[in-house]
Amino acid sequence: MFNFFLTRLFWIINYSICSTLKYKVINEPPGHSLFAVWHSDVFALYYWARRRKICILPTETWRGESIVYVANKYGLKVLRFLDSKTPLERAKVLADFISLIKQGYEAAMAVDGPPPPVIHHQAKPGILYLSRKTGVPVVATAVRIKRKIIFFWRWDRIQIPLPWSEVDIHFGPPYLATASSTAEELDAKMNSLAGE
Repeated sequence: MFNFFLTRLFWIINYSICSTLKYKVINEPPGHSLFAVWHSDVFALYYWARRRKICILPTETWRGESIVYVANKYGLKVLRFLDSKTPLERAKVLADFISLIKQGYEAAMAVDGPPPPVIHHQAKPGILYLSRKTGVPVVATAVRIKRKIIFFWRWDRIQIPLPWSEVDIHFGPPYLATASSTAEELDAKMNSLAGE
């Protein structure tokens, strides 16, 4: 029951704020993409993402339930990453996710998010693996919010925009991951874009 109310509250708050924001989108890629984002930036991105055919892979937690509800309300495709399942079952979910991307869905991933370890603005290589498997380019994504609240006590320091704030979404150039691509290189691309 608690989760029921929490998921709906998150949706109401997200839509009530994000529908008032003044979005400015810079260098949005026209083609099939895998969007690499920081976990701290996701709150403002659901509303933008409703315009594209995007799938996401949240974890099987109570927070994940809130993400699933909001994503569904915005028309995003959701598969669940099942932490509690066997390696074989998790591999099946990943294979299904790759299949969706090959069918034409894009993907958005919080590259510093779960599964553990979760470290603020330190990318993991999962999205690079998806790029190699699907042939779809990775696009580093940075969000700048003019007026916001930052939850400094959370590991991700998530940013919540204030209503009617200006929000810039800046996309880097698409690039295909290769066998030599590293999470450190993705870190550098993400941080360079955020600096711009």
